[in-house]
Amino acid sequence: MKHIIFCSLIFSFNLVLGDDSTPTNGAGGTNAAPVPVAPPPQPPITVNPGQGLTAQFEARTSAVEIRNELVAIAPDADQGTWDAIAGKVDGYESQYGNNPATANSVVALRKIELAVAKKSTDPARFPAVVKQLSTDALPAVAELAKPEQAKLDRMANLKTVPLELKYTASDGSAVDLSKLRGKVVLIDFWASWCAPYADAAPDIVAAYKKYHDQGFEIIGISLDEDKEQMQTFMQQKGMTWPQYFDGKKWDNEVSRSFDINSLPVEWLVDKKGMLVSTDVRQDLAGQIETLLKAP
Repeated sequence: MKHIIFCSLIFSFNLVLGDDSTPTNGAGGTNAAPVPVAPPPQPPITVNPGQGLTAQFEARTSAVEIRNELVAIAPDADQGTWDAIAGKVDGYESQYGNNPATANSVVALRKIELAVAKKSTDPARFPAVVKQLSTDALPAVAELAKPEQAKLDRMANLKTVPLELKYTASDGSAVDLSKLRGKVVLIDFWASWCAPYADAAPDIVAAYKKYHDQGFEIIGISLDEDKEQMQTFMQQKGMTWPQYFDGKKWDNEVSRSFDINSLPVEWLVDKKGMLVSTDVRQDLAGQIETLLKAP
């Protein structure tokens, strides 16, 4: 199953060079294709003391070119491709990071770098970028990485003890993850209004039908606002597993407790109740089979 495009609360690749707009990624996508990007606004160039009009124009033009290369990186790009463009971002920061007139452009590029790295199919890429930027010489860049590092640390901690999740489903049934020990469980964060999830749903439904009798369960966390719309979508897609629904969309109580800020997100929990995967985009069936065979 491949779905790399996300519905996100705050995600945008629009880059306003020269201000501190925040094009950030949402946590935790269809096929490995370049991420679409709207043409960046073109703010007027102002002349600052110590930097002429031509120098500022060159800095902004260079940032736009690097931005375009960043967002064109395919999620499954090899490390060499990634290193090449990341090196250009490093070079841009080295050249322009200490100038107040261009430092915000550096920060904007770093935000996009983080967002693109987070969509990589290489699970090690995003943590590596976060680690690098958390010690960046430019304080504003280091500050970007701190909340991301905190999230990574929290996810790592979630994998050290059995995951706890209990709720009353939209159909009135009681859901308690602790009572599903011995089964492989997919926790499915989704919404009917998220087009990428509509693309992913057939694969999830197919996996449920294939493996349910072997000990595979799904519990859903819907970020819908309209319960009837959610139920209609479920019926159309054949989603028969229990759903958490509170109508709060991004303020959904369960998703907020796990820092979910993009959709779709699927977590796999093993027979012992341990969270073992937060990335099932590439091989959901293979990961399920592996966990079902485990003691």
